[in-house]
Amino acid sequence: MTSPVRDHRADHRWYMAGLWGYFLAGGIQGVLFPWIIAFVLHESSERVGIAQMFSMLPMLLIGMFGGAAADRAELRGHLMRLQSIGVLPPLILAMLVYNGIVSYWIMLLYAVTLSTLAGYIMPARDSMLSRVAMNSLGGNFQRAVALAMSGQFLGQVGGYALGSPAEYIGAWPLLILQSSLLAFGAFATSRLAPAPPQPRASQKKSPLRDVKEGLAAVWQHDRIRPVLLLMFFSGILFMGVFMVLFPLLIRDVYQGGSREISFIFMSFFGGIGISSFVQSRMKPIRRQGRAIMLAMCTGSVVMVLVHFHPPIWGLFLLAHGWGLAAGVSMSQSRAIVQESASDALRARMLAGFNLGTMGGGPIGAVLIGFVIAAIGPIDAVLVPCGLMIFLWAAIYFFTPLWRLEAPQKKASP
Repeated sequence: MTSPVRDHRADHRWYMAGLWGYFLAGGIQGVLFPWIIAFVLHESSERVGIAQMFSMLPMLLIGMFGGAAADRAELRGHLMRLQSIGVLPPLILAMLVYNGIVSYWIMLLYAVTLSTLAGYIMPARDSMLSRVAMNSLGGNFQRAVALAMSGQFLGQVGGYALGSPAEYIGAWPLLILQSSLLAFGAFATSRLAPAPPQPRASQKKSPLRDVKEGLAAVWQHDRIRPVLLLMFFSGILFMGVFMVLFPLLIRDVYQGGSREISFIFMSFFGGIGISSFVQSRMKPIRRQGRAIMLAMCTGSVVMVLVHFHPPIWGLFLLAHGWGLAAGVSMSQSRAIVQESASDALRARMLAGFNLGTMGGGPIGAVLIGFVIAAIGPIDAVLVPCGLMIFLWAAIYFFTPLWRLEAPQKKASP
């Protein structure tokens, strides 16, 4: 008796369902965490920046070890176990908040816990995408990445909308909802086909040797290295700015609350999601490097316009335009890695790329917190704009990124 043939298209649907559940929960987290720090605890800009740094840093430092673990593991079970553990921290925090027990240090511990788990979840999820893309989408990595990016960021937008009434209903009901969505993500992952490790990847090595091998593979790859350099330094200039400056801008300049924070995040990440979805319906972009570099300029334009203190709706529109452009740079940079990574090192190379592209975020978050304290949020937006001019020129003249193109598929005989 033959076993039934598995419908691999169902794998892609379940993968996307799990991704939506995870990032809906992440959107709620994205509103609640800065809202509690800045509005409930009334912390200074420096301490808001430090808190946002701790929400990102563990994920980046542990991500390479998470990638090594994913390369050696059966991905479906590995990812499902990690997501199941992630259900617990929001439940515990909900209980503490309900009983009136919340402090800056409790929030830091909470952020570090979730960020540490994300350091293992993210490379496993990205590596699983490669398996699903090969089986369900015929190896079209640009489309697979664009669809995943659209689901990720539109899911976050939905989460921001769910988190927006925090100041009216309190944090603990939303934390319970966040935990429930994470549980759904774990269930959706359990419906995927098993994904055993590649034979070479399953060989026993020391964790540090695994990490070194993955970092070396990323840095030595001619297509990945210039993208990595641009994304790292732009992360210092703009990722921390977005995570720290906008909540403080809403609080101190526009006198808003959790609803306005959620709207600014929805505008930005909605732009990324829409842009990524449009790319999934288009033909693959051939001049990938040029698209990335041009899209990266948009952040500087937005910051200059924010300096002129537009009305709140204008701020939302600017954030949305920035997100549309960011969707191009993020989708294309990740597609380059998915296309270029070897099967045995895929999760580690993706984790190494995440470390490089997001590694600038914690640095920028701390720096912009002190810049805001010194010159105020309106003038602070001009600092990354000026520095971006030098970064863009250096990447253009000293790396081949401007000329980087997508690999041409060989015609079948």
